[in-house]
Amino acid sequence: MPTVLTTEGMRVLEYLIRVAPNVDLNDLNTFPTYLGAHEALGLEMIGGTWGESLDRQGLGSLAEWTLENGFPAITGFIIDKTEKRPGKGFFKLYGKNPDIDATWWLSEVRKSKAFPWSEVLRSNSDRLSANNQSDEKRITFSLRKNARTVREVTSEHSRFFLKSEWGPISPYWPALSFSKRSVGDFLRREYNPASDFIVYVGTSNPTRTKEAQFRKRLLSVLVAEPREPIPTDRLVPWESWQEQLTEHGKLWPFSFAVREAWRCRNLLLARDVTPVAYEALGIHRNWGGVVEVLGSEREALLSLEIEWVDLPNRIVVQKVSAKEDRQREIIANGPLNAALTRMHDLIKGRIANGRVVSRELPARTLPAGTNLILVLDAKLRDQNNLCALCGQLIPLDTTKKLLQCSPDRIDSKNPSYGEDNLQITHLACNLAKNDGSSEDFEEWLQLVAGDHSDSE
Repeated sequence: MPTVLTTEGMRVLEYLIRVAPNVDLNDLNTFPTYLGAHEALGLEMIGGTWGESLDRQGLGSLAEWTLENGFPAITGFIIDKTEKRPGKGFFKLYGKNPDIDATWWLSEVRKSKAFPWSEVLRSNSDRLSANNQSDEKRITFSLRKNARTVREVTSEHSRFFLKSEWGPISPYWPALSFSKRSVGDFLRREYNPASDFIVYVGTSNPTRTKEAQFRKRLLSVLVAEPREPIPTDRLVPWESWQEQLTEHGKLWPFSFAVREAWRCRNLLLARDVTPVAYEALGIHRNWGGVVEVLGSEREALLSLEIEWVDLPNRIVVQKVSAKEDRQREIIANGPLNAALTRMHDLIKGRIANGRVVSRELPARTLPAGTNLILVLDAKLRDQNNLCALCGQLIPLDTTKKLLQCSPDRIDSKNPSYGEDNLQITHLACNLAKNDGSSEDFEEWLQLVAGDHSDSE
């Protein structure tokens, strides 16, 4: 998979994009030098030569990134002040000889001047941002696990929903269960697992909350995954489910999985911390439901002392939640969502039509259980938003139909749109490849580019 350009490499690329219009192929004095690049970027000398120093501070990353992605060799813009050409490392990376491949070098400079670098830079910047966000999530998880107060795991946008329970969250019952399906509908509509929390409060009923220490107390703080409700017996241990069936029957048939959970250390009375919300739970229409904690009561919750609870199914739940989070991110990204949805519908349409239109070709298929939107998204990310056939950027928000992304079967003779036989291309490239092979397309591409040499 192509590497993602580092932050230092992006800085060098941005600099070269700025100076590109001033580079004249007929006047080597217009080319930036390694020393000049240092001065323009405010870099210190950290190598034996100015070239080595710049290589360690982004130029090397940029060179490898452009090579891996098949982009023009834009690093050839920078030359040695005395030699009037790039350093030996530039030519070595591309398998060229500095003494005989000057024509190739200048042709790469020419291509670089005409290449749409701004679009590539924007795409990579989005990618780097996404990667940084993933790193932040990993760091955040460590901090959340070791948090000592609610404030440490929340943001200014966090909402809190109070829910009565017979006991705290624990490995015995690692699920958010409810008796009324309307509760699930409300949470799917109002609750955001990226920022919001459920707060358990023990009931006052000695039959339900048998342990007196839990009655009317703030018990737990947790993050749930508000997908389609799951039968509770699939989320809790079998022994726990059987015990509750014997004692209460199918009182809590549906549940949401719990992603993260903490127990409240001091077990404070709910009426002392959230009196209004706690009283609202007792209103008949709210029985079995949830009530949002607002105003000063929300502020009071932030000071609660908490302790991490390690749930038995946490890893599995988080893997599922990661997919749910990605789907939410896709929906929030208008151009990406539109592009993926269009490709999804195209594949579904081709599969449906393939069953009745042609008896000569095998019907196109999709492996059972495939989440096509996520597969297409992963493919596009793996390809760094580049066409798998021509290697150029695929703009997601383009109005030019032939530049739109298109799902392509790698082996056209294989009817499957499975993950191993799927790639994303420009629509124009897909149409050009048609039912040929990638090798056929390469030959065609060389021909139209004028690089084809007839062996005869």
